[in-house]
Amino acid sequence: MSGASGPFWIPPSAVIRPRSEEDVAGTLAWASLAGVPLVPRGAGTGMPAGNVGPWVVLDLTGLRHVLAADPELRTVRGSPGVVAAEAQRAAVATGLDLPGLPSSRAWCTLGGMVATNAAGARALRHGATREALHALRWVEADGTVHAADRTSGFDGGRTPSRWQRLHDRLSTRFHDGLPWPGVAKNSSGYALDRWLPSADPLDLLAGSEGTLGIVTEVTLRLHDRDEARWVGVAGVPGLADLVHGSVLARELGANACEYFGAALVELGGLGSDPRLSTLVSDAGMLLVEFGGEPDEVAGRIDEFRTWAVETGGIVEAESEAARISLWDLRHEASPRIMRRVGEGRRSVQFIEDCVVPVEHLDEFVRRLDEITAAHRLPTVVFGHAGQGNLHVNPLVDPTDPDWRRTVAGVLDAVVDLVASLGGTLAGEHGDGRLRAPFLSRIYRPEVVEAFREVKTTLDPFGILNPGVILPAKGADPLAGLGAAPDFRFGSQGPEAARR
Repeated sequence: MSGASGPFWIPPSAVIRPRSEEDVAGTLAWASLAGVPLVPRGAGTGMPAGNVGPWVVLDLTGLRHVLAADPELRTVRGSPGVVAAEAQRAAVATGLDLPGLPSSRAWCTLGGMVATNAAGARALRHGATREALHALRWVEADGTVHAADRTSGFDGGRTPSRWQRLHDRLSTRFHDGLPWPGVAKNSSGYALDRWLPSADPLDLLAGSEGTLGIVTEVTLRLHDRDEARWVGVAGVPGLADLVHGSVLARELGANACEYFGAALVELGGLGSDPRLSTLVSDAGMLLVEFGGEPDEVAGRIDEFRTWAVETGGIVEAESEAARISLWDLRHEASPRIMRRVGEGRRSVQFIEDCVVPVEHLDEFVRRLDEITAAHRLPTVVFGHAGQGNLHVNPLVDPTDPDWRRTVAGVLDAVVDLVASLGGTLAGEHGDGRLRAPFLSRIYRPEVVEAFREVKTTLDPFGILNPGVILPAKGADPLAGLGAAPDFRFGSQGPEAARR
């Protein structure tokens, strides 16, 4: 069992690999009595150290025995260890689709998607994992098993008293409104903004990173497949154009709006790609996809095309093969970076999942460049511009004796930047152990206190992934960063292609 999570490496003390829901329940009942912390782990594709820890790892990849798509109910149901791509194939076989999957679909698991409220490029239209959830089964810290779905709630309508009392207390406390970042997506903290209005346990469990319960079965809603799909890449001459294009794509109902920053265009060789060489891309490029019924999307495409032609130019896919080829530019972003930077530097994702209001993307990218330049740290930016969620890849020189000090300084400055713009530190990867110590700089004190009340109420033994979302006292957010034996000269593996 690897102790790796993206750039972090923390070896466990032991590993338990359950084969059934009963095994999970028995393990949690034992751990609660013995006071043994458990770290739930799926495929290990998570980036911010939320699936590693020095305690007992609960490896859920053995739970893969259930996978069934139901075209009448328009759902796919699977065990937490089922790989997302397998669930997608089952959905497509019924004539439906599971469109909101992350780029790591070939490796990530359904349980991991729920844990981090994962999302992919098409979340702009279809939402993150939380929006796709129809039902869950999970085991709580004392070993009790629960089930809930969007229609009947808990166990056929019988809400446990601790959940009800917690909801009543927090609803009363925030009856005048919940202070919350004004962003389009968020997988940071506990989703009180969703759970307090809905009282639906699925809304709170999604994104809770295994700190409130261990998911043992996931049911996701399916969507109709797009009859028509259009993909184009537009040039972005300036950062103001990044904002204009991203806002327009979102308002027109695009499936996706993905940004290739200027450094990625250069490092990835996109500017010299014959297909894209006519674009004016001083500040990068935008890949945009529209989908739906042909008549429904035609007018939207025309409006976006008009903006792009007048701004930095546009290249459109004329066939399905061409659409796949353009999307490959996005999916290969991280591998392209690693191939071009070679062995001298490593892409170390310690600020890789920030979200700001889309209207502030230009300021975020500009000030981020200033911060990384001041620390002499080359950085590549790309990601989900339509939702203000950008992935940041600092290129660290691990042979520099001061690299950790540089990383700490950049991280601290970027947290301040995100907070100043009303953003959040995680859009789809969760807080993990990396971002937990900074939540108090993003959320107001009364919200952080509410997070603590959620945790202590639903995990009174403190055994479920301690130090994730809410930090341990004195926690070092960079503990385990660069500690892997292969950090200096080895391969980063599939985690590098995750986003």
